[in-house]
This record gives sequence, C-alpha cells and structure tokens, in this order.
Amino acid sequence: QREVMYLRGKVLGGSSSVNVQAFTRGDRRDFDRWAAAGATGWGYEDVLPWFKRLERWTGEPSDARGTDGPVQVQWSQSPDPLFNAWAQAACSLGHRIDYDMNAGDMQGFGRMQFTIERGRRASAARAYLRPAASRPNLKVVLHARRVNLTLKRHRAAGIAYTAQGQRHVVHCEREVIMSAGTINSPQILMRAGIGPAEHLRSMGIKAQVDLPVGQNLQDHWAVPNYYQRKMPGYFHGQMRFDRMAAAMLQAQFLRSGPATIVPTNLFGFVRSNAQVVAPDLEYLLMPTAPTARMWFPVARPAYADSFGIRPAIMHPVSRGEVRLRSREPDAAPHICFNALTAPEDIRTLRTGFQIARDIAHSPAMDAYRGSEILPGPGVRTEAELDLFMRRTAVPVYHAVGTCAMGSGPEAVVDLQLRVRGLEGLRVVDASVMPDLPTGHINAAVLMIAERAADMIRRG
Repeated sequence: QREVMYLRGKVLGGSSSVNVQAFTRGDRRDFDRWAAAGATGWGYEDVLPWFKRLERWTGEPSDARGTDGPVQVQWSQSPDPLFNAWAQAACSLGHRIDYDMNAGDMQGFGRMQFTIERGRRASAARAYLRPAASRPNLKVVLHARRVNLTLKRHRAAGIAYTAQGQRHVVHCEREVIMSAGTINSPQILMRAGIGPAEHLRSMGIKAQVDLPVGQNLQDHWAVPNYYQRKMPGYFHGQMRFDRMAAAMLQAQFLRSGPATIVPTNLFGFVRSNAQVVAPDLEYLLMPTAPTARMWFPVARPAYADSFGIRPAIMHPVSRGEVRLRSREPDAAPHICFNALTAPEDIRTLRTGFQIARDIAHSPAMDAYRGSEILPGPGVRTEAELDLFMRRTAVPVYHAVGTCAMGSGPEAVVDLQLRVRGLEGLRVVDASVMPDLPTGHINAAVLMIAERAADMIRRG
C-alpha cells in the first residue's frame, strides 16, 4: 500500500536527458532470452551490430565496441579512492573484477561507463535531434498536450494534440511512430481503443483492437545500505560553495573539471545462486550521503558524509500494469508495479542485501566504514530484513514491458515493432522490451531505436 515517486523524462531526449548517464547494454543472455521466448531475431548476436553502430567508445579498441556512432561513451573519471577499496573487498569475497561490462558478459565488478562527451551529457537529443534540427522535413513541437492517436478503420491516420491553446491534427501517409515511453505509450494507445477490451469498456471506450496493452510492467527495485564515512570523501570536499562555483565555471567554459564528472565509479553484477543463468543482482556504490548539499565554513555547516551500497534486483518475477483512470487525455494513468509480490523476488533481494553487507564489512573497507546508518545494526533476521525492504524499496526508473514485442498472444507489437491488428503504427521505446535487461536500460533503448530506423526505412 505504499506510494512512490516515479520519475520520467518529459523533455527533449526523454529519460536520456535526466538519467545518471550510466551506459550498460545488458548481458548477452538477456537478449538470447528474448529470442527464446518468442522475440525471434532479437538475440545478442542479432542486436550487437546496432549497439556498435550507436556508440562512439573512447576506451580501448574492441571487436565488441563501436567507434563511429553518435553517442559518446567514456570510462568513469571519479577519483575517490573508496572505489578501489570496494573493488578489493569484492575481490576478497570471490567476485570477479571485470574489465569491460559492455563486451557481452556482465558478471563481476567493474568500472562504470557514461554517456558523456567533452563534459556534456550525450543525450539522445544532443546526439540525434540537434544534428537533424535544420532538416526541412522535421518539425519539433514543444509543450504539446492532450495527445491522441487518430484511427481510420484499422489504420493509424495521424495524431491530434493541443499546443498553446490550439488544437492541431497531423495526418500521416506512411506511419505513426509512438515513442512516448513505457507509461505514456500504453496510455495513448488505450485512449484510442487499443488495449484490453474489458478495461476499455469500463472506461467507456470502444475497443478497436483487443491487445494486452499496459500489462507486463516491470522495473528494477533497489534497497539502501548506508554507512558513515570515517573521513569526508572527495565529492564532499567539492560541494563546498566556492569550490563548486569554480567547478561550474570550469565546466561551462572549459568543459572539464569536477562538475563534468559523475561522482560514482564502480558497480557490480552478481548471480544470487548457482542456478541463475545471468546476473540477477546489481550493486551501485554511492560515494556520498543522500543529503549531500553545498556548504561553506561558518555560513552553512557541512553535512555528515556517508556512503551507500545499493543492491537491486535485475529480473523480477513480479508484474504490474498501467491502466487508465479516465478517458480524458489530461488524466494521469494508474501505475501499479506490484513490486516484490512474487516470493522469489523478496528472497533474491534479501540475498543481494546480505552480499552487500558482507562486502561493506570486509577488511578492505575498514578505513572508510563507520557505523551502519541504514538499516542499522538492529536489523538482522530474515523477517526484519524483509520488513525493511518492503518499507524502503524504490524503483530504479527502468520501466519496460507494457507494449511487449513477440510472436504470441501476449505480444502487443510484432518483431518489426508494428502494433498487431493495425496498419501504420509502430511503438519504439522501452515499452516494447519483453523483460528487463541487466543493468541500466538507456543503451538498449537506443539500440532498439537504431534498429527500428532501419525497419522504418524498409517500410
């Protein structure tokens, strides 16, 4: 019965313009799992060419990496020595220290990679939209609201929307491409009569095509494990007002310095047990306190520094749904994740939490680790941990699956991302993923978009 904030990228470039910029393709077994479950042609070897095409990798050359794409990817630059200690701690407990997480096999701990180019966020807007901005066949409309899909018989005829108080109708000759995201794409489709027939009737909407739109909602869910830092870290020092002001000027004019660096550096992917094929847990190290803020001696006291290890479940069994609250275009959708309702999910996350604690309490972390803040030393038993996780688990904002692709009755779009039962309509966003890839999903979304572009060109 908890309510949680759910962030979405309602700006040009979508979530790539507001995310943490982490770049993880996913494990090769994620895409092979898609193919085996009915998304034929979307296995790892099938999608690898599009992963390579989208990226401009600035690290060491590799046959698995692309070098000429529009999205620059670089190694993390954070200098905090805490990350070296954390890697040593993981290694001492038998975890593999991986070199390049984006070479296909994600199992182990490794240095993070980010979509950053010359000190700026390499978002989809910067990488794709800006270079195309001057094209005469492109028009970008900002602040569009009340977006509706228009149908003519069993074909997408265009869209209608409101901007600056005026209603506009755009007719399409070939296709409408829906890229509104895992929450909004199903909402727009259902308002147009494309979705579960019974639900649509309950909203007073005539069902044009009966499809499981809005079902299969998934996200990665994480829980916090925080410790006091014995000595303030690198980022804490940079948050002093005068230092941050200088860093912001350096970033603005020279595109270098501390303000162009994401503070985190290391993450890990681990299997919760030997029977799991692909890693089902992620560990992200937060090197500073969640209450971090700028400070200055005397004028504003510094905050107490801490660090956190955040285990997250990668492949939850639990499934949620997106539903309409009303047929009105401005009405917010009903989003229900049903998180951790499957017993195996809470078991996996509990295992992940226990592994996080083991790493944090290893001798390699002794120089940095103070007292445990969250959940605190009083939370030890399985029942206590489960209660803590249910009270504090949060989504990682990696929603997928509400317009899943496939070849069976559970699919909303086919293997060409075309909405089943209609002509002239494709969905190209995270909603088409059948299930969650390992890690952060921005890279996989860009891969899908690159491949969809080729499909659209072919018609």
